[in-house]
Amino acid sequence: MSGDSEVNGSDQRKLTPFDRRQLQRAIAEGERKRADIARDFGVTRSYITHFAKRYAREIDDIRRDIGNAYAGLWIADKESRVVAYQTEYAMALGSDKATHHEWIKARTQILHIVAEELGQLPPRATVAVMPVVHVIEGVDLEALK
Repeated sequence: MSGDSEVNGSDQRKLTPFDRRQLQRAIAEGERKRADIARDFGVTRSYITHFAKRYAREIDDIRRDIGNAYAGLWIADKESRVVAYQTEYAMALGSDKATHHEWIKARTQILHIVAEELGQLPPRATVAVMPVVHVIEGVDLEALK
C-alpha cells in the first residue's frame, strides 16, 4: 500500500497504521457523522468515503464483532498468523543464503513458534504441589486444648 494520503488522490496527511485502525473503528461504530470523523482525522468527507470503500472488508469485520477490541486485526487471528509465519518461512528457505546459520536459526524459530501457536508443544514448566507441615517447637498442642 502506498499510503492512505492517496486513497482519493489528495495531498492530505498520511495516516499511520494506528490512525487507519482508529478510523476503521470509528466508521464501523457508526455513532458519529462522517464530517465529524473527517475533522478529527484531518481529512475531508470524500476521503472518508473513499477510505470506507477501500477498507470495506476490515470495517465489516470490526462491525460484526464491535465489542472485541481486536476485531478486524488479522494478526489477532491464529490462522492469519500461521499463514504469515509460513510466508516468512518460505522466504527464508528461498533465500540465496538459506544455508547460513542465521537463516537456519530463523526457520527453526518459525517452526517452534507455529508449533507453540497450535498447542503442539508440552507446557514449558510444571508445577509441583507439595504438602506443607508446620511444626512449632516448644509448644505442647495437647496442653492448649
